[in-house]
Amino acid sequence: MFQLFKIRAFADYISDTFQFLKLQGKNYFKNYLKYAFVALLLLMVSVTIMGTFYYRVIITSFGLPGDETFDNNFITDNALLLIIGIIVVIVASLYLAILNYSYPVYYLKLLGENPEDKPQLKSIKVMLKEDFGRLLLFGLLSVLVFSIIGFISMGIAIALSFIIIGFFLLMLLMPFFITWYTLTFFFYINQKQPFFEAFVNAWNTIFSNFWNIIGANFCMLIIVYVLSSAITMIPYMITIFGFFFGIKDAQNVDSFANSEFSVMMLILMIIYCFSILVSMLLNHLLLIQVGLVYYSEREKLEHRTMRQSIDEIGKHD
Repeated sequence: MFQLFKIRAFADYISDTFQFLKLQGKNYFKNYLKYAFVALLLLMVSVTIMGTFYYRVIITSFGLPGDETFDNNFITDNALLLIIGIIVVIVASLYLAILNYSYPVYYLKLLGENPEDKPQLKSIKVMLKEDFGRLLLFGLLSVLVFSIIGFISMGIAIALSFIIIGFFLLMLLMPFFITWYTLTFFFYINQKQPFFEAFVNAWNTIFSNFWNIIGANFCMLIIVYVLSSAITMIPYMITIFGFFFGIKDAQNVDSFANSEFSVMMLILMIIYCFSILVSMLLNHLLLIQVGLVYYSEREKLEHRTMRQSIDEIGKHD
């Protein structure tokens, strides 16, 4: 059984995130992929369709023999397909953005209510539908508020970059805003707080234990970046280098037919779509870790573990 309500230090935020994956990861990601499958499939297909347009630009730029020029007729003939692809990408991306941030909140909420049970997808769907209006409102307010604060903070950090403190601030900005944004969302959804009340509570939570919380998030960002790069960038670079070495010599240009180039582009699109999926899944490590920050703060205020221990002692007596 995973202990959600617990006061944590720096190392606990990282170790408990992976402990959560060990105990709950299979059920967590199985339900997530079931919920996100259709949107992910539409996104991948649309990205692939739009990639064909970039493919035409690239092969024209290389001037490979036997290819048609990229002209207005090609755009006109495929305009409807391109427009549909763009619309689907936008809608699917917005849906996945809502799902990616709300899913861990609801999953952890159900786990906190029934620690011995595996949260079910049906319950998560019901909770998301009930909160859908509030989710849209949060999205609008958060984009406005966090964008303004983010631009101001980035400007200050860049202005101070000529001294050491500026580089230090730049390093802290990303983990700080990820934690602040996600904590605001946890307070907003779980405790039904108004946006700005949740916004302030998230700020206070961070600064009550700043270095442990932001330091742990910074470390998790590095872990996610390394894992994502290892999984996606290595095959991507192998494909790219293989292509350029294949057409390096002038005598090979004629033999490097469009079929080979098309295969290379198809492989690149598959890798790109796979990288989107990997990034989405790994991003949940950050969201889960911030969720542990939220439940650690609640444990400080509510003393649930202590009360539960007292109740268990009373039962034994």
